Amino acid sequence: MATKDLRGIILVLLLFVSTNSIVECLNYDVHWLEGTTTIEREAPSANKQKVDIYCFPGTSKNILALFQTVKFHVRTKSDEFSQYVGSNPEEVYKDYTEDSYGWSSVISPFQRKAQKSLYLDLFTPTCMALNTKQRHSIELQVIRVDIWRVLLMVLGLVIIHSSKSLSGNKVFFYLCGIFIGVFASFMVIVYYVSKLLPRKTLTYGILIGGWTVGVYVFQQVWENLRTIIASYQTYMFWYTLVVSFVSFLVCYRIGPPRNERSKNIVMWTLQGVGMMTVFFSSDYREASSAVIVVSLTVKHFPQSLVRIVRGYWLRKFPPKRRLLTNEEYYEEGARETKKALEDLRKHCASPDCAQWSIMLKLHDSRRFASFVEGNSHLSDEEILDYESYAFSMDSARKRGPASSANGSGLEISDDDEISDDEL
Repeated sequence: MATKDLRGIILVLLLFVSTNSIVECLNYDVHWLEGTTTIEREAPSANKQKVDIYCFPGTSKNILALFQTVKFHVRTKSDEFSQYVGSNPEEVYKDYTEDSYGWSSVISPFQRKAQKSLYLDLFTPTCMALNTKQRHSIELQVIRVDIWRVLLMVLGLVIIHSSKSLSGNKVFFYLCGIFIGVFASFMVIVYYVSKLLPRKTLTYGILIGGWTVGVYVFQQVWENLRTIIASYQTYMFWYTLVVSFVSFLVCYRIGPPRNERSKNIVMWTLQGVGMMTVFFSSDYREASSAVIVVSLTVKHFPQSLVRIVRGYWLRKFPPKRRLLTNEEYYEEGARETKKALEDLRKHCASPDCAQWSIMLKLHDSRRFASFVEGNSHLSDEEILDYESYAFSMDSARKRGPASSANGSGLEISDDDEISDDEL
């Protein structure tokens, strides 16, 4: 009898759990979005019971997702809406129902801050639901190649490879000094403002409300600071200008680093900044880490090892040399000869050449002067002899090797060559 009662209790519990699951599934609609999609919704009516949950399933890790950006964009006339984000529809619906009963404001008040543009993780599913009484639209925006991510990675790589030269650059030193001076001045103002706050009251509030209260207070302070900057832009401009000028004077008085160890510290710091920039330029952390490793390997790889590897490769696999044809040989010979004569003419006309000493050693100084002035280095008789010689050689080549064996072919002798003294 006891066994039958136990089975009945178990069946009732299973039926209760399954009924609740079915009811929850019936209380919300899940819209799975892939690619750039826009869904428009009218203002919810009073008899609407279901909650619309929009989900992005995530993408697989591949090289095409290196510079990809995905975000939910909410379009409404005002900011009066609540936003619920989770990794699955059940979690989002749970947060939605808890907020409807008023529990969310007690547990985590800062989660009420809604964002019209919500950036998503590429590789994990993300769901979102809205609670609003206005007409709105939900857009899943997929940017295949985000130009800002590309520029961020390129900037990081440039910083890594230019860290050594930037560490001794004066302009870069002054720019960094001005930026640090302006940023540090804001930090000093924040420090002295925090001195005016009641420490005990704030500490007790954080202890009672938990860390969520601290985050909520920080967000409120940040929002107020943004409002102050937007309202007093003229004062902020002059404040930044004055602090920048003072920072420039301090940097000018100190001067750029001259010690080699100081330059090394600046170089290592820049490399660290460049690596962090490359790492956070993509959601594909494994790929961005691989880019950092390859970049550091290329930068610090010894050039001597590169030359050794290249020499070994050329010895083991020498490149195939292509022989020149007769036409290419004559064309290259004419081109190189013309270039060499032009270089010789320029040298003889330059002040570095002792023209008078050369003319004393020549038999025909007028011919040398004519060559330097731009005339041909050959006389008319020499050109005629060369043309007749070339014609004879062409005729002998057409008659074949037999005529050459009988002695009818012409041979080049030393007497046919033009001596240097005749030039």
